[in-house]
Amino acid sequence: MTLNKDQNSNVTYGIPFVSAPEGHAISLAAAGTATLTVPEWATVALCQIQPGATVWIGPDAITPAAAAFGNESADINPALRDVRGVATLHFYAVDAAQIKVSFYEG
Repeated sequence: MTLNKDQNSNVTYGIPFVSAPEGHAISLAAAGTATLTVPEWATVALCQIQPGATVWIGPDAITPAAAAFGNESADINPALRDVRGVATLHFYAVDAAQIKVSFYEG
């Protein structure tokens, strides 16, 4: 994040656009899975998910929810996540979804 100014000249935090190597997009079908390697320098992942879709994202393989609670390290539709120490992000789309993940350092 960087310091920016909004249209009223108030100082705000802003998220810069990323270049192609740091931004990744994918289209997942319902019940589709994918993995994405986290760059070693990255500290934050910004996840953008198509409105109305439900996507689990986490550092470990994701098992669809059963009728009983279990241990799960993934989150549903996270926005920003700290990815320090995470080698791979795992995705599970409950619904068909467009997903964009951008990595940042800082």
